[in-house]
Amino acid sequence: MSHKVPFRKLNRPLPDISVQSRDDGSYLIESNIAIGDYEKNAASNLRQSAESFPDRAFLVKCSPDEHWPELSYRETRTKADQVSSWLLNHGYGANTPILILSSNSFAHAILTLGAVQVGIPVVPVSPSYSLMSGDFAKLTYAAELVDAKMIFAEDGTLYRKAIGKIQADGIEVVTVQGDAHNGICFDDMLGDVDQALVDEAFSKVNGDTLAKILFTSGSTGMPKAVPNTHRMICSSQKMHTLVSEANDPVETPTVVLDWLPWHHTFGGNVNFFRIIRVSGTLYIDDGKPVPGLFQRTFDNIKRVRPTRFSSVPTAYSFLLDQMEKDEDLSVAFFDRVTACLYGGAALSQELFERMQVLSIKYTGLRIPFGTGWGSTETTGTGTAVYWESDKVGLIGVPPAGGQIKLVPVSDKYEIRIKGPHVHEGYFKRPDLTAEYFDDEGFYCMGDAVDFEDPSNLEQGLVFKGRVTEDFKLANGSWVSTGPLRLTLIDALNPLARDVVIAGHDKEDLAILIVPSEGMYQQAIKAGHKADNSLSVLEDAGILASFKSKLDDYNKKNKSKSRFIGSAILLGAPLSVDKNEITDKQYINQSAVLENRAQLVERLYEDGPDTAILKLR
Repeated sequence: MSHKVPFRKLNRPLPDISVQSRDDGSYLIESNIAIGDYEKNAASNLRQSAESFPDRAFLVKCSPDEHWPELSYRETRTKADQVSSWLLNHGYGANTPILILSSNSFAHAILTLGAVQVGIPVVPVSPSYSLMSGDFAKLTYAAELVDAKMIFAEDGTLYRKAIGKIQADGIEVVTVQGDAHNGICFDDMLGDVDQALVDEAFSKVNGDTLAKILFTSGSTGMPKAVPNTHRMICSSQKMHTLVSEANDPVETPTVVLDWLPWHHTFGGNVNFFRIIRVSGTLYIDDGKPVPGLFQRTFDNIKRVRPTRFSSVPTAYSFLLDQMEKDEDLSVAFFDRVTACLYGGAALSQELFERMQVLSIKYTGLRIPFGTGWGSTETTGTGTAVYWESDKVGLIGVPPAGGQIKLVPVSDKYEIRIKGPHVHEGYFKRPDLTAEYFDDEGFYCMGDAVDFEDPSNLEQGLVFKGRVTEDFKLANGSWVSTGPLRLTLIDALNPLARDVVIAGHDKEDLAILIVPSEGMYQQAIKAGHKADNSLSVLEDAGILASFKSKLDDYNKKNKSKSRFIGSAILLGAPLSVDKNEITDKQYINQSAVLENRAQLVERLYEDGPDTAILKLR
C-alpha cells in the first residue's frame, strides 16, 4: 500500500492550537505560536535579497523561444527605485492609484514594487476585463471606483479598446510596446534615481499604508474592491514563514514555475512576495491549465525542474494525465520538487493518490501536499495544512496571528476570520462592509467547514463547500455540494474535469459535466461544434462511457442526497465573462446554473432527449 511509504520530510512544525467552546455552540480557534514582529513595508525583502543575491534571477520569462529573458535582484531593485523616483517627482502618492490592465511581466513587477515601496497603491485587474468582455462593464466599474491616475498596459495595441473606454483627462497612460495612446513608454520612467527621496518615502510606509486594491472574482454582481495594506501583506508573509520548511537560499534556492495571475491574491501576494522573501527565482509560466495552453507548462517543467509546485487542482489533473504517459516529464518534475501545493478548490483523493504513485516510482518517497483556505479579503491566508497528511479536503488550522470562529449551520459550521492579514472593509463600500462582518469584527466569507476529528482538534478543519451552495431536495434532504462534487469527479475519472450540481427543491439530483480535454477532442473528431453556451455533447459512444461510470457510482450511493438522476455533458467552454469560471479555473456553481438554466430544465423533463443521460 502506498500509504505505508513515508513522506519526504520537510522539517515543518506540528500544529499547536487552542480551541475554545462557547455557550452558543460556536468555537474560537487560534495558534499558540506568537506571530512576533514583521516588516512594515511589503517591499522590504526586495532590498535584502538585492543585497545578498544581486546577480540571482528574480524573474525569468518562459517562452517558446530558446532565449528566456531574466531579471536579476540587482536590476529589479535599481529599476524599482527608478520608477519610485519618477512617480514621486510626478506627483504620485497615496491617493493616486495605478490601474494595471495586463498580465504578469517584468514591467508589471517593477512598476508594482516601485509604486508599493513608496506608498503608492497599485490596482491590478484581470486582463479578462479588457480582452474578453463585450461591454467592459467590470473594467469601467473598477476604473471609476478607484479613480486611478495612471493606466498601465504592456501592449498598447492589444489593450487599445479597453484603454479607449476608460481613458480620461488627467489619467496618464503607460505602455511598454504598441500604441502609446498619447502617453509615455515605460522605459521613460527608468531615469535617474533620487535615492534620498525614495528612502524618505520608503521609511514613511507603515502597516496602515495602502499597498494594493484587489478585486474579487465577482461571483455575484460587480467584483468587490479589497484594500490590501502593507500590514496585511507583511503579516501574511510572516505567517507563512512560521509554518514553512527551513529556507536555505545559498545551498538550495527556491525555484518556482508559476502561471497564477498577479491580480489574484495567491499569485500576486502569497507567491510574488514569498519568492522575494526567500530570495528565490520565479519562472513566469506561459502555460495555463486550459486546453491548448498546458503543453507549454509541460515543456517548461522539463527545462525549469522546480523545487516546489503550486497550482489549482485542475492543473494537477492535466499534469497527471501527461506524466503518466511521458516519462521525461515525470523525471523532470520529481528531480528537485520537495512539496506540492494547491488552492482555489479542493483536490480530489484520486488525484492525490495518482501523484503518490508517481512520486514513489521516481523518488522512493511520497510527496507532501500543502494547502489552506483564504481569500482576497484575507491576503490569501487563513488556515494552512503544513504537515504530512494522507487526506485531501483538509484546510488545516490558523497560523500564528490569525483567529477563526466557527458558527454552527445545520450539520457543519460557517467559518469566520480576523487578524492582521484580514481587510477591515471594502473600498468605498461601507454597505458591503456592514454585510460581511459580524458584531465581533470577524469577516464572514460564507464557507462551511467541519472538524476532521472532533476528538483530536489539531487534525484541523475539513472544507464543506459554500454555505450558499448547499440546498435541500423536495423531500427535505440537505445536499452538501462541496464533498459531493469531489466524489463525483473521482467517480468520473478520467472522463470529467468538473461537475456542477443541480436539484434545489427537486425530487432528485442532476449534474452538468465538464468533460476532460480528451473527451472534447474525441467529440470534435466526431463532428461536434460548440455553437453557443447551451451546446452539449451528444455522441452516443461518449455518453455510454459516462453512463457506465455513473451507473457504478449510483449503485454505491442510493440515498437521495447522493444519487444522480440525470446528467448532461457541456459542449461549450465555461465563460469567464459570465462569472462561470475564475481566472484560476475555479467553477462558480451558481453562475453556471443560472446562465445555463435551459440545460437544467432539460435535465428534469420527462420526454426523450438524446443528450440526456437518464439514470433514474
